[in-house]
Amino acid sequence: MAFQNGTPPATDMSAVPPPAGPTQDQAKTTLWMGELEPWMDENFIKGVFLSSAGETVNVKVIRDKNSGNAGYCFVEFATPDAATKALGLNGTPVPNSSRQFKLNWASGGGLVDRRDDRGPEYSIFVGDLGPEVNEYVLVSLFQARFPSCKSAKIMTDAMSGQSRGYGFVRFSDENDQQRALVEMQGVYCGNRPMRISTATPKNRGNHGFGHGHQGGPMMGGGMPQQQMWGGVQGFPYGGNAGAGGGFNPATQMNQFTDPNNTTVFVGGLSGYVTEDELRSFFQGFGEITYVKIPPGKGCGFVQFVHRHAAEMAINQMQGYPIGNSRVRLSWGRSQNNSGVGTPYRPAPPPPHYMGMPGPAHGGPGPNPYGGPHHFGGPAPGPQGPSGPPGPAVPPQFEETAGHY
Repeated sequence: MAFQNGTPPATDMSAVPPPAGPTQDQAKTTLWMGELEPWMDENFIKGVFLSSAGETVNVKVIRDKNSGNAGYCFVEFATPDAATKALGLNGTPVPNSSRQFKLNWASGGGLVDRRDDRGPEYSIFVGDLGPEVNEYVLVSLFQARFPSCKSAKIMTDAMSGQSRGYGFVRFSDENDQQRALVEMQGVYCGNRPMRISTATPKNRGNHGFGHGHQGGPMMGGGMPQQQMWGGVQGFPYGGNAGAGGGFNPATQMNQFTDPNNTTVFVGGLSGYVTEDELRSFFQGFGEITYVKIPPGKGCGFVQFVHRHAAEMAINQMQGYPIGNSRVRLSWGRSQNNSGVGTPYRPAPPPPHYMGMPGPAHGGPGPNPYGGPHHFGGPAPGPQGPSGPPGPAVPPQFEETAGHY
């Protein structure tokens, strides 16, 4: 896909029509329904279609292992004509709610096609999404170009429901996924060009919505991710890299090569961020074992069940605003997880932060698209001078750039 000057003009993706409906050769009876409220369950949706379309339907609400309702479902009708009729409800108010119907044809056949063991699935990460982009817009954009595109999920703030600016798109055909990585890179969705990278599908060990990179992604000028946070690029927090025992390159490199290391170090935390709030920002990338914020240190640790989820979090959350500052991420190490930190449980919603300024030293530069700063990549610019060492972090937690 080629564009003049490499960048297409901004378009209003809300006007993009859904993909063509079913043909006589391949009749469809299943619709995708998105933008669901967390409380909307199968019984509610069945009642909605019974009252709005006079149809008795089967419903499968997709469940996210970490956050519960993933925000979309599949609705199966008795006949293709009934499904076509119900599709006409798109854009009209959903009874007994503040939402509108967001409907589209579901790729594949009936609900049975969406069993967890159906077969391989291939996901991509989509970043730099504007607040005007919803799941219907995102899935319509990809389904119009890639027939095997199954669904899209945009991660949202649990309290406000507003987009966090990134999401995931799932395919059943690896060729479509690979094409999308190339053809959709920089394509406008809403008012911003998308940033695309690979993500691990749920049937490769992560039961969430395809969070995690397949291998180490290339970042910042083509440098592999493991090199970007290895060696001198590691961030020392609260002191220099040699504080409390010195810098050990062999130990640091082991954190990247050890497949059992799933701990992410989160630096630059403001003092009032809680462990539950920190968890809520990272739980979209995969199942979390524990979260720990040592008192008074301005940092925290997030340990995932799967390493690829930790890799994805480091890549995509670098420089992301949490509290009143932008966090800096690197690999951490936990020598003893027993009884440490807060075990996984559904997190309460975090506060929503708007208009946050960048940090004084080493923070992300201005956003050329006029919205939330891009995720991913290390904070550009020189790092500020190291402050005096703070109170010691418990010895079972160590950042790989140095020891506390």
